[in-house]
Amino acid sequence: MKYLYMMFLFFSVLSCNQDIENITIKGVVRNAKTKEFMSNVEVVVICWKYGDTPDGSYTEEEKIIIKTNNKGEYRFSFDKGAFVEVRVFANGYIDGYETKEIYKKINSIDIYLKQ
Repeated sequence: MKYLYMMFLFFSVLSCNQDIENITIKGVVRNAKTKEFMSNVEVVVICWKYGDTPDGSYTEEEKIIIKTNNKGEYRFSFDKGAFVEVRVFANGYIDGYETKEIYKKINSIDIYLKQ
């Protein structure tokens, strides 16, 4: 039993620091006070990747700038990634910022902007 636990632990550590392939980052941008959807808001998504790094550090990044639709939604896909930053900019609001480590293919990050 101890041997199986050690093997599980070993493979769990090895599975860390790996990019997840074909990921989607999606979310909704809302007004923090009214909870209303915010359309046509600029969303910057930066996806960090490990690549083939031996020390577990990020080796590259991919950046995309998109706008929310009329329901405040945004969505973008990357070929692979391990960590994302989402930044949201709207006139009259404090910039929104969220980060997330990637462990699955579809990832939701909702942002609530304050005035």
